[in-house]
Amino acid sequence: MHVDTGAFIALIWTRDRAHTAMREAFAQLRAAGTRLLSCDPVIGETATRLRYDVGLDAALRFHELVEQAATVGQLELVESSPQLRAAAFELMGSYDGLSLSYADAVGAAAARARGCDTVLGLDGDFRVLGFRLLPDC
Repeated sequence: MHVDTGAFIALIWTRDRAHTAMREAFAQLRAAGTRLLSCDPVIGETATRLRYDVGLDAALRFHELVEQAATVGQLELVESSPQLRAAAFELMGSYDGLSLSYADAVGAAAARARGCDTVLGLDGDFRVLGFRLLPDC
């Protein structure tokens, strides 16, 4: 399951409207042993938004959580590659009616490449791309 920026932000930022739903979703996924996937651009987008909107401590806490999850195998971090970048830009071009960010396009391309059909996040554009979106908030 791919984790998008909105999911990470809602998990970290207690004032986010989806914080409670996202905490519950993460807890259920962890209890079920679900392996999560995310990518460099999503990590960068999340860290930047947390830094500017919430503060440096939130961005640094996010980094700690990501590293811990990756270390214990709960989170796979997909590194960008020329093929992944090309797939992301192709996806952006194929859906010119959507305002897909580069991070969203890379995340969707990485998820597709790994056979993921579900995104943990808040961005309805993923539904248009054919993904199931969790949680339903």
